[in-house]
Amino acid sequence: MKFKDKYDVIVVGGGPAGIMAALAAAAVGADTLVIERNGFLGGAATNSVLGPISPFHFGDEQVINGIPQEFMEQLIKEHGSTGHLKALDPYGSGAYLGFYDREKYKYVAEEMLLKAGVDIFFHAFISEVHKTGNKITGLTAITKAGSRRFTAKIVVDASGDGDTAVMAGAEYTYGNSETGKAQPGSSMFEMANVDTDKVYDYIYNNPEDFEWKSDLVPVREYSDRLKQHYFVAQGFKKLVKKAVEAGELCFGRDSVIVLNGIHPGSIHFNATRVIGYNSADPAEKSASEIDGRRQIESVSEFMVKYVPGFENAYVSVTSNEVGVRETRHIKGLYTLTAEDAGQGRKFEDVVSRGYFPMDIHNPDGATGYTEGKSGGSWVDLKDTYDIPIRCLIPEKLDGMVLSGRCISGTSEAHGSYRTQGGIMGIGQASGVVAGLCAIKGIEPRNINVKEVQKKLVELGASVWRDDAKKAREEAHAKECVKQYMSKRDKAITKKDILDSYFK
Repeated sequence: MKFKDKYDVIVVGGGPAGIMAALAAAAVGADTLVIERNGFLGGAATNSVLGPISPFHFGDEQVINGIPQEFMEQLIKEHGSTGHLKALDPYGSGAYLGFYDREKYKYVAEEMLLKAGVDIFFHAFISEVHKTGNKITGLTAITKAGSRRFTAKIVVDASGDGDTAVMAGAEYTYGNSETGKAQPGSSMFEMANVDTDKVYDYIYNNPEDFEWKSDLVPVREYSDRLKQHYFVAQGFKKLVKKAVEAGELCFGRDSVIVLNGIHPGSIHFNATRVIGYNSADPAEKSASEIDGRRQIESVSEFMVKYVPGFENAYVSVTSNEVGVRETRHIKGLYTLTAEDAGQGRKFEDVVSRGYFPMDIHNPDGATGYTEGKSGGSWVDLKDTYDIPIRCLIPEKLDGMVLSGRCISGTSEAHGSYRTQGGIMGIGQASGVVAGLCAIKGIEPRNINVKEVQKKLVELGASVWRDDAKKAREEAHAKECVKQYMSKRDKAITKKDILDSYFK
């Protein structure tokens, strides 16, 4: 593959935000390059073995649409996703979960980018940012064969940690501005050859041992290859306590979260907590990987020895890299706050929407959402909130658009928009902004947001609520729950929650 020296838009990072940003920039008509440090796309979604895509939904209203949904549709077509499954009890997991095959994810993302005319430069790190005054003009990427310099009209930082913006001199906050602490990471993994029916029965027969649990209901057809009853639960607290006291379990939590893998007979684990490391620092990141892998070994052996259904199971895949929830928040023209998110605040310069509860994992210890301000928290939103274009524009840099979890927001607000669905929506918006600015030859801070909103709507994005569409989605979801759950002889969802769907 040959690469040009000059591009309209260069996207740094090929994760969920970067993929959407590149597709959106190309859709606007910009000549686009993605620079990715791995040999595949997906970022944390594939490299860190994430579980299902967080909901595109607030309740039953689909908030994230357009290119992200096109990506999901293509995954479904390639036998790589269930689409969005409804969680009957959204506490702890969100309203919907989009299960996906990570290998299909890599393939579909790559093919969609190539079809859109996007160039992909794998195995490359950004080593230098070139500027004229405060304007970014290009980048140097370092590879095993040396360095390669590119010029760009607009650079999109979709690196997750905001590496490119920081290298260019942007101001930022690390983690929580008051405590200086960031959410912990997780080393995720999966086990195969699991008797998932036996696991489900254990959860069903021991409801008091679980902090939360829910059945998941399909709301559309998907590949027969992936058919199974999907569920999510956090607990096994009695077994965990017994194993910890016996010295046979050592990990960063006091309970284990399990949910199905995409393929029958597999279980996904978001069950480790890698605490106290700055994942933007290479030395600390190295130590975190060792800690995370030790936790994977401990948890997986615990499951085999203690938990019914795992007697013959084995670890089938582990994360190549600790899944990072939080590091730097780049300072933009506006900083999204917890109040903005929690109150469902709307902005005239909206370019994407937030919908997920403010989910803060405990940065200090093993407990979950039980210790109030000093521990983790799960705060439901009053309504969806708007993410203004100003959060995507660095305060003092030109020639750059922020994307993904490094946009300008407080740690609490970030606890909502950091999930994969939200990141995809932000990615789509950042790509449109970058593409339009590159073509028009203007700076992101000077773009007319009405033009951005118009293009986003043309791409299918749900920039504003459509009440009629929301009502149809709610009615459809309720009917799907009735039909699906009426055919089952048992449910782990709390009875009062389940009964509410049949009123």
